[in-house]
Amino acid sequence: MTEQAPSLTDEWLGMQVLGHVRDLYKDHPDTADRVLALVELRLQQRFDAETAENRHRRKLEWAWFGFRVASALLGFGALVVFALVAVQFIGHGAPVEAGVSLGAGAVSVVAIFVTGRAAGPLFAPRTPPDKE
Repeated sequence: MTEQAPSLTDEWLGMQVLGHVRDLYKDHPDTADRVLALVELRLQQRFDAETAENRHRRKLEWAWFGFRVASALLGFGALVVFALVAVQFIGHGAPVEAGVSLGAGAVSVVAIFVTGRAAGPLFAPRTPPDKE
């Protein structure tokens, strides 16, 4: 017992459109032509919607990639600033403060990197689109 997935012809009017159109063509050819035009329009609309969705998904993935690159660069910049502050502390004879500055800064930047890598749309499970 295999159950077929509903297709466009099954969902429209609840029956096979092509079989219905074949029967309709015998009695009302103009109506059958209109039905075929509607089916063609619906298929084109579905294709356009899928194309737009795929384009949108690609743009979002690129935006997320750019966000991750920017956040990595900013995190590295912050770590460099913490290192420069630590060097200044050491130069002024305060090694404990230098250790605190560099240690706390490094820990916070590492925490940001770790949490940033665990989130985002690139790691979300992708479900294949339903074929109708």
